[in-house]
Amino acid sequence: MKKLITIAIPTFNRSSLLNNQLAWLAQAIQGFEPECEVLVSDNCSNDDTRKVVHYWQKKIRKYHILL
Repeated sequence: MKKLITIAIPTFNRSSLLNNQLAWLAQAIQGFEPECEVLVSDNCSNDDTRKVVHYWQKKIRKYHILL
């Protein structure tokens, strides 16, 4: 299925801010999840960025979050 919108989030060692952003984003696209994809570019972060992304991938399975 073709996606209506792609949201790209570049980040580097800002896992807490990323978590807040993904929480906000989950609410903002509620109801449109199948038409959205979220791309997170972690730029080789060495903090908890991967854990945050994996958390949101499990929590909201309706849309794609790619790392």
